[in-house]
Amino acid sequence: MKIILLTLFLTIFVTGCFNSSEESDKSEYTNNSKNFTDENISDELKIIWEAYEILSQEYIDKDNLKPEKLAEDAVRGMLNSLNDPYTSYVPPETFKIDQDTFMGHFAGIGANVEASPDNNGIIITKPHSNTPAEAAGIKAGDRIIQIDGEDSTKMTLSEAVNKIRGEKGTPVTLTIIRIGVENELDITIIRDTIDTPSVKSNEVPDTDFVRIIISQFTAKTHDEIIKIIDKHTDENKKGFILDLRGNPGGLLSATVNVASLFIDEGLITYEITSDGNQEEWKVRKTKDYTNLPIVTLVDRYSASGSEVLAGALQDYKRSIIIGEKTFGKGSVNMMSSLSNDGGIYVTIGRWYTPNGRLIEGLGIEPDLIIENQLLSKSNAYDEDFTDLQVNAAITQLNYEISK
Repeated sequence: MKIILLTLFLTIFVTGCFNSSEESDKSEYTNNSKNFTDENISDELKIIWEAYEILSQEYIDKDNLKPEKLAEDAVRGMLNSLNDPYTSYVPPETFKIDQDTFMGHFAGIGANVEASPDNNGIIITKPHSNTPAEAAGIKAGDRIIQIDGEDSTKMTLSEAVNKIRGEKGTPVTLTIIRIGVENELDITIIRDTIDTPSVKSNEVPDTDFVRIIISQFTAKTHDEIIKIIDKHTDENKKGFILDLRGNPGGLLSATVNVASLFIDEGLITYEITSDGNQEEWKVRKTKDYTNLPIVTLVDRYSASGSEVLAGALQDYKRSIIIGEKTFGKGSVNMMSSLSNDGGIYVTIGRWYTPNGRLIEGLGIEPDLIIENQLLSKSNAYDEDFTDLQVNAAITQLNYEISK
């Protein structure tokens, strides 16, 4: 299996922001399995097998020889030697979650979790509204010490997430410790489909504008944006702010579909592949918002897919770009499965804007540079924050509408 990604961060947000599959001009999902034998391994790589043969026959502490760990560490070493932060090994327990990331939904309980600071269990940080977790009485701060009777205090976060998730309609029993409750609690939860929207919106106070916040590009992003725009245009809203700040990217096809909503025709992006060929992704119209006034916000954390979208909008002069210079992650990554149910992310090309600007290492320079004084990414753009970039977007939209 392989998936073509435009993303910077492949991290675990355990509400279930790990989604997968969908089609693009390039097949994102193909059967990638092969049977390798001594005959089709190059002479240079045979030393790996030779070293293992020597270890298996001669090493004194054979109980410490774990073939699975040796193989995984060999793959890690191979990929680390490339000095490419975007080419990396993903163990089986994490790979399953990453495959799910880009679909926008999964089957689970509907709660954010994180590893406990004392490495003794998994902590519920937030049960989401109208989910099985909330219905079962799960509360923020609950410490999960067992999952279906299995000790979870030494599990990694990804191991615990994989055990909590499962097929819709099946039960999972969490044994928890709750602050203020003397005894452990066993709570059985029936898994259900948990939606993880990639887009949300809010009306900008004292204006006729709406801010559309795109957190990542999933299989659902295109439809979510259409629903929001249609709702607010029916309410006579006059302009929209596309907020790509903090967006690490996502699926290539989702990014192209979103850009196609706002660009009339032509290239969205092109890729120079590892063999020097050029592959193009062009506008594919599903709905037309080319006359809708928009302004786009980016920051230093806008990466990959969000840079492709911002670059296309800028090249076609479709939207003024406001904010900070973007991250500069313009590499094409393929997620490919391995026979141990793990996988590797491999850099296979570089993205360019329609006008031929390289994104990798350079980023997208805004038309109007405005920096928000943020302490960190985590405290960005909350309700009490004076958002200079949004204020600039309001000014720009007012100008465009008045012309």
